[in-house]
Amino acid sequence: MLTEQAQRALVLLTRHADKTGDQFVLDRVDRAKDEIIRLNSSSPAPFQVRSALAHAGAVLRQRRALVPSVQLSEVQPQDEPGKDDLSFAAIEIYEWLRTTPSLSTPQRHLLQELASGYQIEALASRRDVPLQRMRESISRVRKRARNAYAVEGTAA
Repeated sequence: MLTEQAQRALVLLTRHADKTGDQFVLDRVDRAKDEIIRLNSSSPAPFQVRSALAHAGAVLRQRRALVPSVQLSEVQPQDEPGKDDLSFAAIEIYEWLRTTPSLSTPQRHLLQELASGYQIEALASRRDVPLQRMRESISRVRKRARNAYAVEGTAA
């Protein structure tokens, strides 16, 4: 159960937060509320508010020192912080495979099934062809796709 002084301090902090739209102040008030609840002191409410805001401000200023902020208008798209999506190349190839006019529909389906993880044995049995014939078909389709992608990829 919170002391009466701690409850009063929380009310004062809520009023303080209602008067501002600044994110730093709102974060500071949020941290200050956590501290008041954690300490649950019986000292006067204004003292608790002042002390909790000071401690919260110090923590947030240390965070700002650790991570410098940059205006978004100054960031070029190639300089944006982030992590490269390793599956982007695969997605690009899937999309090319779906839309390329260089492959016939059966060739496209065969490559899509391979890309989806089907094993050569399963593909051979589904198409009712010998395993060796399926390997030859896959080899031909892959060669055609490599050549087509090289031509279409450099044109784009």
